[in-house]
Amino acid sequence: MASEEITVTTVGLGGGVDETLLRMVSEVGGGRFYKVSDPESLPRIFTRETEMVSRSAAVEEYFQPHVASPADFLRGIDVAGAPFLHGYIATKLKPPPAQEVLTSELGEPILARWHVGLGWTIAWTSDVKNAWAVEWLRWPQWGPFWGQLVREHMRSKKRQVFDMRAEIDPATGHVRAVLDAVGSDDRFQNGLDASLTIAGPEPEGAGDAKGPAPVRTIAMPQTAPGRYEADFPLDRYGSFLLHASLDQPVAEEGENGRRPGKGKTTVAESFGHVTNPYPREYLALAPDVATLAQAAAVTGGSLDPSPLAVFDPAGEVIRFHEDLWPRFVGAAIALFILDLLVRRVRLWDRKRTARSSPKAAGAAV
Repeated sequence: MASEEITVTTVGLGGGVDETLLRMVSEVGGGRFYKVSDPESLPRIFTRETEMVSRSAAVEEYFQPHVASPADFLRGIDVAGAPFLHGYIATKLKPPPAQEVLTSELGEPILARWHVGLGWTIAWTSDVKNAWAVEWLRWPQWGPFWGQLVREHMRSKKRQVFDMRAEIDPATGHVRAVLDAVGSDDRFQNGLDASLTIAGPEPEGAGDAKGPAPVRTIAMPQTAPGRYEADFPLDRYGSFLLHASLDQPVAEEGENGRRPGKGKTTVAESFGHVTNPYPREYLALAPDVATLAQAAAVTGGSLDPSPLAVFDPAGEVIRFHEDLWPRFVGAAIALFILDLLVRRVRLWDRKRTARSSPKAAGAAV
């Protein structure tokens, strides 16, 4: 029957029916399930099913949506005072966890939503232009309605981000990283399991198994209310990225109520960086004359202490000098004037008017 596009609707009459079986049959058959306690309601159900099968999927009738189930994004929105919609597409609500938020006068979904993975999926069966929703476009709460709907169902950041201060002591080469965990309610976040991950530059001999690892993780113990600190040395030069993760044990249900479990969840994080510069002797730019003289003596060469010895012009002097910038400035001015002349004066596209002959003039007289 499904291959022939035949739908099956089930009706349960009385209180001893197997609702689970009837619902499964209606879902597989693409129909609906009705639970009826009064036999006199059967003709109305059959009439409604006949109307739904015979009519088109596009319902172009004036109606006012009704709230089927409350939602947070409808806070402050007067749906009961909203103008009429002029039509919608007749659909069927998916099984739970799908939630019907707005419905038509016939009980068909206008706005529905359901969880898909970590996000939401929303279905709006009317339109958002001047066809079916022409009166809604002039509704004062049209903007707040869609703005609140989008904000509630968009991806939200559940982890807090705290600022980190990281300083290096040039004398000892140790880094002191500090972060203050203060929540949005201005309360200290105490008792968290904080760890700090240090990612540095690629070490020398990275292919050697004995070389230090480029990434390491250390603990950040709590030293004050809401404050977590770490002190560690740097064994290499360069820039280092710091990432702190603050975890909290996941509560588990026990015989005596909720208690901390073995699992952990990250509730906040922090980012920072620190740079360990190379020693200042590497900044010396003057030549090491003593070392060069020693190398020259050992190899039997000579040393010229003059810094321009490599670029010696060998007696050549400048005999003539002339600045070329005035020529380029003059050429630029000439091109600018020529461009104005071509743009303002038309030389080749003037229309020629034919001279009137004497015969034509006499005929006109």
